[in-house]
Amino acid sequence: MVPATQERFMNKSTNSTWKTRLVEGGFPDRSFDVQFWQDQGDEAIFAAAWEMVELAEELKHGRKPTLQRTVTALKQI
Repeated sequence: MVPATQERFMNKSTNSTWKTRLVEGGFPDRSFDVQFWQDQGDEAIFAAAWEMVELAEELKHGRKPTLQRTVTALKQI
């Protein structure tokens, strides 16, 4: 049985668009997610990924992530 899906677009006062889906009778496929993220663009994808990195680091170590700043060798050119 193929699940019934329904997509709706709702406008909020800030002119943002919300995309929702109702799935009945089974587990949804990934096409909705793929299309959603393709519509968001590269910057939004990177921002969401970085937000997850920050959250994971904070949950695991109790701090925000930092870049490693060690120098292993200095050599005169």
